[in-house]
Amino acid sequence: MSRSLHTDPYPMRASRRAGAPVPVRVCPPRRGFVHPADPAAIVEVLTFFGPTAAYGLRGIELRQQPAAGTGPAVAALRVPGLVLLFEQPAPPWDLFGRLTDVATARLRRAGARVVTSQAGTRVDWPGNSLRDFMLFDGLMHEIGHHVIQHAARKHRTRAMRTADHERRADAYAVRARHAWAAQW
Repeated sequence: MSRSLHTDPYPMRASRRAGAPVPVRVCPPRRGFVHPADPAAIVEVLTFFGPTAAYGLRGIELRQQPAAGTGPAVAALRVPGLVLLFEQPAPPWDLFGRLTDVATARLRRAGARVVTSQAGTRVDWPGNSLRDFMLFDGLMHEIGHHVIQHAARKHRTRAMRTADHERRADAYAVRARHAWAAQW
């Protein structure tokens, strides 16, 4: 019956079933780290994108970085419906070695200034660019994953192969960034 004539499209179902606001929980960042996007900014973005973005979300948590050895993380989705946004080092970032071209392009697209030297890479975040990076390349990217999973009603298994999942979540985040920028 899931593909029957009388099944509501996802946006219509989300609007009809919109409930309480998504709770945002905060774990204080460690010394030398920050949560670039505060709960008010997260609520503002979720309100702007409406029920379709928040439908099925159980919560958003601002957490400390995962255990050492897993590498730096921006955000993660814990199915079903929990988005984790991780603390980030206070800017500017001084990184060892060179970033890949893809990583450099992604940071520059988010508004970062990336300077590479022989000693390493320096990433500076002017204005609200780090906050926006967390909101769109972190939060909205993971909400893109959530929407894919939730719309397919897949709570324990992936709805599609990883490469396709990432490509669609990236596209969702890019569309969200453009929609947000268009309002100003």
